[in-house]
Amino acid sequence: MTTNHQPSASARVGQEVAEISWNESLIHQLEIHHNTVDYSSYQGGTVHMISSGVNYLRPPSVILRSIAEDARDWKYINCYCGPIGESILRSGALVYEESLKGSPLDAPVDTALTVGAAEGVRLSFDFLHRVRRAEKVLVAGPQYSIVHQTILSAGLTFLEVFTDREGVFLPSPAEIEAALDTSGATVLFLTEPNNPSGEQHSEAEFDEIVGILKQRGTHLVLDKVSADFAAHPDIRVLNYGAALDRHDYWDRTLVVDGLAKRRAVSGLRFGYAMGSPEFVEFIENQRFGGCPPLVAVSGIARDLAYSAHLRREQLGGGGVSEALWQRFKGLNDASRELLAVSDTSEVEEYRLELRDMYQTIADNRRLAQETLPPWQLAATPLHAGFNYLACIPGSDADPLAFGRRLYDESRVSCFPLACFTADTELAAAKSPEGAHWLRITCASDRPVFEAQVEALRTFLAAHA
Repeated sequence: MTTNHQPSASARVGQEVAEISWNESLIHQLEIHHNTVDYSSYQGGTVHMISSGVNYLRPPSVILRSIAEDARDWKYINCYCGPIGESILRSGALVYEESLKGSPLDAPVDTALTVGAAEGVRLSFDFLHRVRRAEKVLVAGPQYSIVHQTILSAGLTFLEVFTDREGVFLPSPAEIEAALDTSGATVLFLTEPNNPSGEQHSEAEFDEIVGILKQRGTHLVLDKVSADFAAHPDIRVLNYGAALDRHDYWDRTLVVDGLAKRRAVSGLRFGYAMGSPEFVEFIENQRFGGCPPLVAVSGIARDLAYSAHLRREQLGGGGVSEALWQRFKGLNDASRELLAVSDTSEVEEYRLELRDMYQTIADNRRLAQETLPPWQLAATPLHAGFNYLACIPGSDADPLAFGRRLYDESRVSCFPLACFTADTELAAAKSPEGAHWLRITCASDRPVFEAQVEALRTFLAAHA
């Protein structure tokens, strides 16, 4: 690895990374020690997975009923749909995206279904390296390790940039601009909201970032896996599409999203990637002979349609181009039924279920904020999604020793900040002496989350 200079006093850029020994990484060592891949441990309550990063809440009934229907009539379990996915879902994703933006997408944009958001990220970096000839990526803020692994697997190198501002992780537009100039990266990777910190740029900040990228011709990979319409007052919806339209920057932007975590169906691995027709054509060629799964296709299509309907309702109608709306409606009899959402009680049931899901996340966040002090030294905001970072004192300075001790004594499975950086010096620089930033996942049933927080509180009371 080669060391990079810091671009400014308020930002910190890590080393350029070309190779990682995953078996020696902190997250791998903790997963091996905790055995968190054993699902029965979670079900039996023997492991408190406070840092899981997975939405364990109840999925919407429209999806659960669809799974039950597929169990009775198993045609979708055995069907193939082609390399870029089922037409009704691809159109549904575009309808949903236009409803988020509040108006039709101005540029020629297409979608392809992916096996979760992770595959969408992989296909994005493969496309940028093989078609757009990119070589280096700037990663903004801490990231889950799959991003780092995917960048390297595509043949790219990367650097990370953190802000040095206290209690904050996501770099500002100015800090991103300085890091791009210093690093020479031609791709910026952003998650909105950030995983693990829960932070999200404001619309004005995002607009400024897109303007900076356009000046340089830098590509943007935007992973917005937890983005949603405003199903709860605590959720901040980022209208990223408006900024891309204003700067006419769709051709150099690849968007990745996933319904899996947003709707608590991670095991279904449903995601999609959106970008120029050239990008979707690349995906089709790469995936020739394969395709995304079709299980619960009816429920997922309904989820997309109902989400779009509720967002249009929030905006006072409109928000989706009539041509796309009609294309979605005209696919088959089932899709015509999906779009007649205003006359069905299923939509109101769906609205209430999403409200309850996000209310549980908000209530869990409040519980942690009320329970962990005086041991919680700081916490990041939770603008959207369900993860945030809490700074807590540690009985061991080394994050691996701390994670192992916490698990061995309290059966709390945790992921400290160093799990989300390739250059661990970035995590060390952001962590106060004798303390660790810990990812807290709020998307669990209330009794489960209460047990997780109490186990962590008991450990801190004994050792902090």
